[in-house]
Amino acid sequence: KQWYQRRVAITAGGCTLITGGGFHGKTTLLSALKMGVYSKIPGDGREYLVTTSTATKIRAEDGRSITGVDISCFISNLPQNKDTTVFCSEDASGSTSQAAAIMEYIELGGSCLMIDEDTAATNFMIRDNKIQLLLPASKEPIKPFLYRVRELYQKFGLSTLVVVGGAGDYFDVADRVLLMDSYLAVDVTDKAKEIAAAHPASIPQLEPIVTPKARAIEPRCFSAFAGKVKVDLAGISYSVGETMTKLDLSALEQLVETGQVRFIHEVLRKLSTDAKYSRSSTLKDLLTALETDINKSGLGCVKEQSDWLSRPRLFELGAAINRYRNLSLRRQ
Repeated sequence: KQWYQRRVAITAGGCTLITGGGFHGKTTLLSALKMGVYSKIPGDGREYLVTTSTATKIRAEDGRSITGVDISCFISNLPQNKDTTVFCSEDASGSTSQAAAIMEYIELGGSCLMIDEDTAATNFMIRDNKIQLLLPASKEPIKPFLYRVRELYQKFGLSTLVVVGGAGDYFDVADRVLLMDSYLAVDVTDKAKEIAAAHPASIPQLEPIVTPKARAIEPRCFSAFAGKVKVDLAGISYSVGETMTKLDLSALEQLVETGQVRFIHEVLRKLSTDAKYSRSSTLKDLLTALETDINKSGLGCVKEQSDWLSRPRLFELGAAINRYRNLSLRRQ
């Protein structure tokens, strides 16, 4: 056998595109990178694939719950004057769910976002020139991610890794472009920039993003998790009266084993009963306090019998909380 080693360094900062033909390895590379947030043992085969520990893959999630998230930099002027600075929905669309996931990630201090166009909301990602001619901006509530990706980096330091196969307008905003050719990555940034210069995308100047206010969580709202539950990798089923309801975590692609979901359940149970965490002023403060306790005392600080628990990242804990349908916010 002959083995070939290919070393690709995707440096932090700005927007990186992964493009290429179908079945040439775009999504495969992104899938590998999203798992690079976890350490691997020597000999695993993936130990040389390393991603910054905050990197998080998000996707559109039709039907998810959203509570009090400011998505106004992406979506505004909705029919019936629905407020998008404290947006709430029990049945989010693909675009509102993706906008909320990004803003929730920023709220938790994330620095590297991963998106695959195959699992993203098309109308959230791009508006091409023909659609702009037919549908004026005054009639479209959505400001696509394409329009904001540079500003998100400049204002929040949020780098982005995007897989695109049919959205060449992203060449205009990319810092680097990688082409996957038979599972090999080739840097084609210069060629992509030439194409962008010859065929520029129409990207309007928007009002600057206003830094959203941090949200404070009322921990007692998690009391439903103190009762009987059923846990699997896709989420946590719990009782509300006589009805079983599920906290759906199936879209959190960086949860890799059921022990992590068990841990999330135990955290939610603990938050509902431990007065210590009710003093936290924001969601990030609450999770940071919990992380500090875990770093100091181990998983036993959440549940004494912790043999069946695995530790997820702060970002999956926060994402689970944000998807809870009975989430309650506290005025600050």
